[in-house]
Amino acid sequence: MIDELDLKELTSAMLVGVTVGVGSQVLIFGNGVTVLMQCPFRCNKGGEQWGHGEEPATGALVFDFLNHKIERACFEVEGELALDFGEVGSLVIVPDSNGLESYVLTTRFGITPVSVI
Repeated sequence: MIDELDLKELTSAMLVGVTVGVGSQVLIFGNGVTVLMQCPFRCNKGGEQWGHGEEPATGALVFDFLNHKIERACFEVEGELALDFGEVGSLVIVPDSNGLESYVLTTRFGITPVSVI
């Protein structure tokens, strides 16, 4: 499970890349942290928009966060990972509750797959 050390790795990390592929999207941060998404995500930047890690067309929703730092990272109810980019907005990764791996957080402390039943 994601713990405080993992969240501290995300806090103040700059989003420097997004890899959009068929079946997943990967957020790449300047400090080496990555988040592979295969589930829904919610972007709040002047309004709420939904995307899905398995739908390449929704990858553009994440581009506004490029070259911005995370001000706060939280592991929330039902496995949601909330990334607050301050004035730019927020990105919340919302795992599917089907028991399958929804997203994977990789930090220097390890690889953490997240699934919700």
